[in-house]
Amino acid sequence: GSQKKNGGPSAVVKATVTTSRRPCCSTQSVCREETQPGTQSIKLERFQAVAKVLIVTTFMEDAMRVILTFSVQQKSMVIAGWQNPFLHTALPILSLIIQFTGGLLIALPSAGRRPEAGCYLLIAWCLWHPFMYRQQQNWEFVLETLTIQGGLLILLSHFMLLRPDAKQPLLGGSKVDNPIHKRANQLQAFGRMLIVAIFLYYAFQKVHTYTQRMHHFGLSNQQAETAWGTIMIEGIVIVVLLYMCSLVIIGMKSRWCALALALMMFVTACYFHPFWIYMISSKETYDLEGVAGMEGYTVDAFTMADHQRYFFFQTMSTVGALLLLVVHGPGNLSVDEHNGPMQLPTAKGDA
Repeated sequence: GSQKKNGGPSAVVKATVTTSRRPCCSTQSVCREETQPGTQSIKLERFQAVAKVLIVTTFMEDAMRVILTFSVQQKSMVIAGWQNPFLHTALPILSLIIQFTGGLLIALPSAGRRPEAGCYLLIAWCLWHPFMYRQQQNWEFVLETLTIQGGLLILLSHFMLLRPDAKQPLLGGSKVDNPIHKRANQLQAFGRMLIVAIFLYYAFQKVHTYTQRMHHFGLSNQQAETAWGTIMIEGIVIVVLLYMCSLVIIGMKSRWCALALALMMFVTACYFHPFWIYMISSKETYDLEGVAGMEGYTVDAFTMADHQRYFFFQTMSTVGALLLLVVHGPGNLSVDEHNGPMQLPTAKGDA
């Protein structure tokens, strides 16, 4: 048929169909099976719901942290350098209102343009968040926030295409000619570029480590022998990471790449930010790391768990951003879908 087959991982989601098979005998008594397409959208909607919940987890968790540890958040404002006592209270309250409202508008089923408003709220918050906590020089923090913004832009483009006026083609044209479609595709393309921001940071961070190891490789044969395996592995990781980021940016096999990166980030969250370990640890104090401006601080187990929980859910929101790309695809401004969204055959006869 004229339908394109989707080779991406969304096939795992979309290809789950409810089928009813019945014998159909011809005059020659040759029986065969017919497959009737069912409601394949159910699994897709569930997968999309999981991605939406994941992307707002960091905002909802941060809002709950403000409620449960308000005095700690006030101290954080002091540590961040805000001198006005009024801001020590006002900024956490602002954080609570914006994140909780934006998260609910996106996560809860709703009609109209409320989900779009939720996306705009959280995107604006992501722009302000690093400055509020004086983390604008913490590149990992900033770029991971940009990755989450990329996922929000992809989600926003999806909500825009659900508008009633976006579903109607222009007179004498097609739906693609609709200005809402054009803007949605532009946002989706920009979202793809932002969504790989944190991975480009990891790649260039690896490049820096790689060059250091190569420097030692040239100075000491003994070090070269022990570091050779690590150098090879790091080199492969750098190439693969940059290659996958490039594919996501141009929209080629982007669903597969996004799925692989999402799995990598999930493992990273569990390995580097296991906040549950600090909650049950018998150790009383820890050295705080990874927070700009707080290097060298010694904190208790509760505070350490609080910080690690924040970074864990921030990483899980990155996973949600990537899964949104898996669900909604790269859009028209891409190599894979420049002629329109790919569709799966829903019956054997479509193949």
